[in-house]
Amino acid sequence: MRYANAFRYKQWANIELLSFGERQIHLLPEGDANFFIRILNHTAVVDSIFISRISGTQEQFSADNTIETPSFSELRGRMGLNDSWLVKFTESVSSNDLDRIISFQFTDGDFGQLSIDEILLHLLTHGSNHRGMASRVLAENGLERPKDTFTRFLHELEPFRREAT
Repeated sequence: MRYANAFRYKQWANIELLSFGERQIHLLPEGDANFFIRILNHTAVVDSIFISRISGTQEQFSADNTIETPSFSELRGRMGLNDSWLVKFTESVSSNDLDRIISFQFTDGDFGQLSIDEILLHLLTHGSNHRGMASRVLAENGLERPKDTFTRFLHELEPFRREAT
């Protein structure tokens, strides 16, 4: 349960950024528009790969991004499925499960081992880093970007946190 709010935040921040991006993508130069979608697709692919590793299911991807650039609809769908899975998983994962070590092969061929706890932390920081990169594309082009801080999310989720004590 210790990760549940963090992954709810990730889900909320992804929705926010996708909404801002989709509304303004036509205002971006072609290269920036492509980068915006591809960097977020990269996070979705990596999320999918690690979800497969956690759940013990067949991995859908053999690289850390797809060859084809997805449509906004495809990207939103992939990110939505991943985020929903991660929220549900973190709502019920036990401490013992978090300590479980998973051995795997990275998409570059190297081998690795991570605990589920470490995988979840990686997905949070990785996603945050690349959301920042995508958001920066909007800012560099003078476009509006989301105010997607964790504190804003928590205050929207629980408005009483804004009350003076």
